[in-house]
Amino acid sequence: MDYPLKTVSQLRPMLLGFRKNAGLTQEDVAQRLGISQQSYAAFEANPAAASFDRLFRVLRLLAVDLHLAAGATQTTPVRRATAVKKTVVKKAAVRKVAAKKAVVKQAPQKASKQSPAPRKAAARSSQREDW
Repeated sequence: MDYPLKTVSQLRPMLLGFRKNAGLTQEDVAQRLGISQQSYAAFEANPAAASFDRLFRVLRLLAVDLHLAAGATQTTPVRRATAVKKTVVKKAAVRKVAAKKAVVKQAPQKASKQSPAPRKAAARSSQREDW
């Protein structure tokens, strides 16, 4: 059966469905990939952030075939994209001018003698799994 994937937000429920259809838990998939269950859970929670290689490994493990197909070509989206690009360029130019005016209006500040705030400890103490 074919499952068309139009947006990356559809990827998470599809992966979850393929895994459950295969009768596997996150722990089962993680063991077969040689990673921890937590790493696989993080992957499954946000598969759009993963590399294509990792996604492809999981799909192969779940016995999912990947078929790519080119959609129908339309000229309307290309024109719209060009119009959006012009608007973004204009907005960026307006922001630059506004930023320059804001810098001119600000009064010079005195240098403070306070020491910089202490740095926070790293949130992750362990190494990332490279799978």
